Amino acid sequence: MSSGYELHQKLRTKTVRLVKKKQYDEAISTLHSGALTLLSQSEQGSGCDLAVYMIDVYNSKDAPVDSDSRDRITEILAQAAPDFWRKKVVDAAVKWSVKASGASTGDPLLRLFIAKMYAKEGDFEHAEGHFLASCIETEQTYAVESAPKAYAQAMAEWLTAFAEQASQQEGETRGADAIARIEAGRFALRATIPLLANHAVKPALSFQENYLSVVTTSLKSLLLPVTPNPRPYTPPGSPTPSTDIQLYLTANPDLNFSQLAVALVSESHKLQRRGVPEWLRNAWIQLVRQYEREAPSLSQEEGVREAIPRIGEDWFGLKVQRGGGGGNMLNEMMASLFGGAPGGGAGQGRAEEKRQIQGAGAAPKAKSAVQSGAPAAAAAQAAAAPTATADDLVDDEMD
Repeated sequence: MSSGYELHQKLRTKTVRLVKKKQYDEAISTLHSGALTLLSQSEQGSGCDLAVYMIDVYNSKDAPVDSDSRDRITEILAQAAPDFWRKKVVDAAVKWSVKASGASTGDPLLRLFIAKMYAKEGDFEHAEGHFLASCIETEQTYAVESAPKAYAQAMAEWLTAFAEQASQQEGETRGADAIARIEAGRFALRATIPLLANHAVKPALSFQENYLSVVTTSLKSLLLPVTPNPRPYTPPGSPTPSTDIQLYLTANPDLNFSQLAVALVSESHKLQRRGVPEWLRNAWIQLVRQYEREAPSLSQEEGVREAIPRIGEDWFGLKVQRGGGGGNMLNEMMASLFGGAPGGGAGQGRAEEKRQIQGAGAAPKAKSAVQSGAPAAAAAQAAAAPTATADDLVDDEMD
């Protein structure tokens, strides 16, 4: 019998007695220190088991989410090895924080810690949902101000890792940089569209600004050779001449759609108390109409595709007649114009519902060179184009 096993059994037995006496604080302290001791001895299973038990005691005590309760969990997670035992601790911690906070996203600081932990290990698929949750404000919780920047950095790193892996597939002739240029918008949309669908407009703006800064620095040819680039965004048909949003002109349709979607929702957010003007609603419809044909991720990324009608409903007053659009985003939104009056104002429609977080869906899969042919050709054409002024090209590339 190992000393680790003996310690584990001893601490569990002691804690059971403490819990029966409702001496929760002592039980929590015992389990916390015991878990750390066992983890330091590489007793991963036993240490994580005590950590899960500690969280069970949190629930018995109705412990609130505060710095002490959170720090005990993060200290244990930081010491645990990345395996299924640690995943049990993560799952238990998130479930407890959802219950204790009353928010479907749980505690934002805990979610951000978990997201960064996974991202540091290169496990971006597991990190993604936690980053998203840390950016969403609820009635009970706040959005972490630094989260969108960390989220953007992680998605840019995921893009790089994804492109490198895809370039090594059998039969693939493109280099990692070429694949990254094609896929850059896809990874942006996996963040910006769920953020907008979950009403996290400010985090979406922050994410996009940071993501674009990172990817355009590492992928210089992603930008069109026009001047100026980026340039201030002017909403189409808006009485306001410009906004403080900078638009990066690229040959990547997914990335262009992401930028314009964030910009239009940002305009709607500013006007939400006054209702959606017709020019703004029409601008959104035109945007979806164009990029449903041009941006591959709008059809290939399930989470993105499903969120578009929801954004149209929440931010542009287009009531979605679910099931009536044949799976077509534009048809579902347009059905509201011909089948009934659009919603009254931005952010209405589902404002009174208790919303569940809507994520990006399954992890992205590499597309073949044939599937990516159109964007690749556009990128190559842009790279070969002579330098021009923005006014010469922006209408063709961004409208």
